[in-house]
Amino acid sequence: MLKEIKEWLIAIVVAVVLILIIRQFLFVSFTVDGLSMDPTFEDGDKVVVNKFIDNFSDYETDDVIVFNSEKGPAYVKRVIGTPGDTVRMEDKQVYVNGEPLNQDYVTHTEDSYMDNFTLEELGVEEETIPEGTLLVLGDNRPVSRDSRDFGLVDQSEVIGEVQLRFWPLNEISINFD
Repeated sequence: MLKEIKEWLIAIVVAVVLILIIRQFLFVSFTVDGLSMDPTFEDGDKVVVNKFIDNFSDYETDDVIVFNSEKGPAYVKRVIGTPGDTVRMEDKQVYVNGEPLNQDYVTHTEDSYMDNFTLEELGVEEETIPEGTLLVLGDNRPVSRDSRDFGLVDQSEVIGEVQLRFWPLNEISINFD
């Protein structure tokens, strides 16, 4: 009987340690708060964030990331510009390095949001996005607080890339482009 209890305790301790390691270094769940990424994500959606990917590759345009915010809880946004890119928006069309960005995920095109900007207007002193920073926008541009409000995101604040939506169950998905 004591041997059985000891085996169970060891199994539980190993499971807890594995869970802590996975959450600390590999993956974490995150709940989307608000409508800034609608229609890609809705308020209350639950996603898995890959924290480990940052060690092997750079973030790319259209990646959906979660990052810490000085203004409160973490944000989920779409990467629009990466280091070395030029980015501007004219008439609700985003241009990256002079080329129009395919934005099929943007369905809100009301006139109620800032539809023209340049990097200079966002407070960037260089002609391109500096090393170590990202320009991010929400998919629901009229209500999104993003780089248009708070400027570029320091990559050290990025928690990771969204890899999976697991809630609600009827909307499980892995592709957010």
